[in-house]
Amino acid sequence: MKVALVYAEYENMTDEIRQVNPNADNIMQDMLSTIKEALEYNNHEVYEIPANIDMMRNIMDIDDLDVIFVRYDPLENLKLQGNVFAALELLGIPIVGSGMLAQATALSKETTSLILSSWGLPVTKSQIIFDKKDDLKEDLKESFPLFIKPESEAVSVGIRNDSYVENEEELAKTLDRIFDEVNPPVIIEEFLPGREFTVGVLEDMGELKALEVTEITFAKESGVNFRTKEVMENKWHKKTTPADINEELELEMKYLAIKSFKAIKCDTYARVDIRLNAYSEPYIMEINTMPGLSKKTSPFVLEAEASGISYEELMDKLVRSAYYKGTDKKKLGIGKF
Repeated sequence: MKVALVYAEYENMTDEIRQVNPNADNIMQDMLSTIKEALEYNNHEVYEIPANIDMMRNIMDIDDLDVIFVRYDPLENLKLQGNVFAALELLGIPIVGSGMLAQATALSKETTSLILSSWGLPVTKSQIIFDKKDDLKEDLKESFPLFIKPESEAVSVGIRNDSYVENEEELAKTLDRIFDEVNPPVIIEEFLPGREFTVGVLEDMGELKALEVTEITFAKESGVNFRTKEVMENKWHKKTTPADINEELELEMKYLAIKSFKAIKCDTYARVDIRLNAYSEPYIMEINTMPGLSKKTSPFVLEAEASGISYEELMDKLVRSAYYKGTDKKKLGIGKF
């Protein structure tokens, strides 16, 4: 098949972006390289397309294109992610990954929480604020400790040791810091003190499958038991796949992952982050509609391998599953919206 590999331009990353999201350019470059190699291994013809002002024209210039494989992680502002999917959907060509609606929904942690709650799925109490002087809701005042993070960011951007707060004084100090680092809104939520897990969901030719569960644990030198910018930079965390858990908890988390996938209307693949409360009950933290696909380090890839799917086979499944679903949809004339 002919595959357009759409990516976020990683060249000439500014110092300002690097401070917030270090190594994003290297991660993007390495991921693109391994994805392309895996697709070519499966005899797909790959065209690399940067997501810029010329993206649509460059795609339309490819004769008989079969699938668009999107790896667009905008380095400057993650909120832009849905925009590229929206533009590409106009072409009527099958896309690897969720569409604009799911991308935009999942990037808003508060919106995701509301939808999951309406499905009866377990989520924490939370509140989004647009100004550090906004009043805290009464139910959260009674729910310390709390956790503060950007409402629409990923890879632990804006999350530091002080994101965990035990009282309103600590909350005020952290809000001062986080509003200096990232754009609003910010989300405040109940802190879940238990173990942390992530579960990948793969759509294989129309059938949903929850992959093996990964547990994320944190080194003592980090001083925390959650992901922060420092934890990720210093690699003070460990991924264990499959997780050492009992069958009941495994099946429950896989069930929650698939239900979340359906609730947000995801497509092709996604990853669901889950954390246990003080009573070892699983709660959904967030949904990543475009999980990392780095060959050696990304949890989704590790979970696929633990489920008996090699990296090359996984990339092939993503492309073929997207194409399979796309054949049921009306294909628009290229450039005719």
